[in-house]
Amino acid sequence: MIMRKTVLLASLLAVALVACGGRDFDKPGLLEKPRILAVKAEPPQPSFGQTTTLSALVYQPPLDRVAEKCPTPGATTYQWRWCPVAMVADTQNNTYTCPFPEDGFQQLYSAMGLGAPPPFYLGEGETMSFTNPFPALLLAALCRGDIPSSLGQGAAESPSDAGVARSIFACDKAAEDYKTDDLSKTHPISFSMTIMVTVTPSCPDVLPEGFSPLSALYSLHLPTDDSIPTNQNPVISGIFATENFDQPEGGVTVLEPDTGTGGNGAGDEGASDGGVVDGGAPGALDGGQAVADAGHDAPDGAVPLEEEPVVTVKRDKHVGLTLDIDIGTAEHLAVPAVIDYDSKRNVTRHYERLAFAWFAEAGDFNGKVSEQTSGYLPEPWGPEDNPTYPTSADWQNFQDNIANRLDLPKHEDYKPDTARITVVVRDGRGGVAWTSRQVTLETTP
Repeated sequence: MIMRKTVLLASLLAVALVACGGRDFDKPGLLEKPRILAVKAEPPQPSFGQTTTLSALVYQPPLDRVAEKCPTPGATTYQWRWCPVAMVADTQNNTYTCPFPEDGFQQLYSAMGLGAPPPFYLGEGETMSFTNPFPALLLAALCRGDIPSSLGQGAAESPSDAGVARSIFACDKAAEDYKTDDLSKTHPISFSMTIMVTVTPSCPDVLPEGFSPLSALYSLHLPTDDSIPTNQNPVISGIFATENFDQPEGGVTVLEPDTGTGGNGAGDEGASDGGVVDGGAPGALDGGQAVADAGHDAPDGAVPLEEEPVVTVKRDKHVGLTLDIDIGTAEHLAVPAVIDYDSKRNVTRHYERLAFAWFAEAGDFNGKVSEQTSGYLPEPWGPEDNPTYPTSADWQNFQDNIANRLDLPKHEDYKPDTARITVVVRDGRGGVAWTSRQVTLETTP
């Protein structure tokens, strides 16, 4: 089996989330101004005729912190659009446009005997419904270049390319199919179309001039093969505080005290032995198998953070954080959704990747694995293995990547007495989930 080392998945943003105009935040994980942090669909991979609900995770500073610039906040508004291909940046208007003319798409769609397609403009609202208008076989044909479009399929770059099928559409393929340029010989596994949400925050005046409204893109992956199980969104239930906090009922600091500036954050003593790797869980792994329901255990001595700031954390120190998420949220990928090969060219199987993005209103993330991002990349399984269970190495990999630490500022550097912490998880196939909690910061130092 080809072994894969743990990698950071900072670039694994398959949702193609981009803030309008490429705004340059000094610290990507710091929440100060209105931002679109994520977009998701539920379900994330609707079948033909199935409706999915679109929503956006929008951060807006508490009104009392922006009262000077925003004495009369308005309503937050949302507008939704879609495009059958990737949208392109419109730098003059700080937005994105669909390069496929809508009338051309309507002609293409109706020519296939499907009636009238949904308009590119979906409407307004905090959430929006979108019904998949494409049969899987039709999308597979578009991916393979079997159906010409009004934009035309790419012309052959050389005489030797003559007759090679091409497509303007973005499609995911089984891994071995990326080795050929002839799309007619590939097996598409999903069709990627674009959703755009445009948000006007309640206090647009707190944004730099020209950056309101905000826009973000999301790639919705539609099925091209009904025999492949559709993707599900990850499930993330919350966040645990693991060190340098006070319990809400007694105010008694638990776990080991801070050891200073040394250490490696999420791997520090007192934080690394929590989560599902607890109470002998690694020893229960026999031949690569694990207890399927071993997730969602709180690290020893930890407390769950709440939507209301009932847990107090210490300033000028780091607070340990661990996500309340089960390793089983990384789904086993059914062939041919993902195909790899070992050294003997045998097919191997593995789980989907997870990427975590951490955000907070105060402080800096400085965990063992990364700072603002971390990622879980399981090892592939060989044909002789049981792909139903993660390996023991995967369990430790998972624990490392769902933990982080937040180094908090002194009171003189951050005046508010509360701070919000938000984490977004993506699975690389359009699956998205998030959780958001608050903490109280001690008065001093």
